[in-house]
Amino acid sequence: MHKQLQNLAMFTALAIGAAALSVTPALATSMAQDQEHRDQSQHPEYSNNKYYQLGNKEGLQDHQRNTQRANHNHSYKTDNDKKAHDYGYQQGWQGQSYRAPH
Repeated sequence: MHKQLQNLAMFTALAIGAAALSVTPALATSMAQDQEHRDQSQHPEYSNNKYYQLGNKEGLQDHQRNTQRANHNHSYKTDNDKKAHDYGYQQGWQGQSYRAPH
């Protein structure tokens, strides 16, 4: 009887482990998609904003020189323009270039 309980416990542990391993990749994919969706909703489409374009250009320049500028002295019209500039700068700093449509 004792041997049967040990076998049952071993089988149960293996079954739980196998189930956890099969679910983990699906959860990781789902979480990555949720994160991507959140990133898109946090940053509206800024590509037509001149401050976004300026920030991206400055970020790329700094990326190429491997030095971040301490401050940005621009006269923003709205808070959204400042957010667009900051987002563009961060993308440029990461080496992501914005290309204006021709």
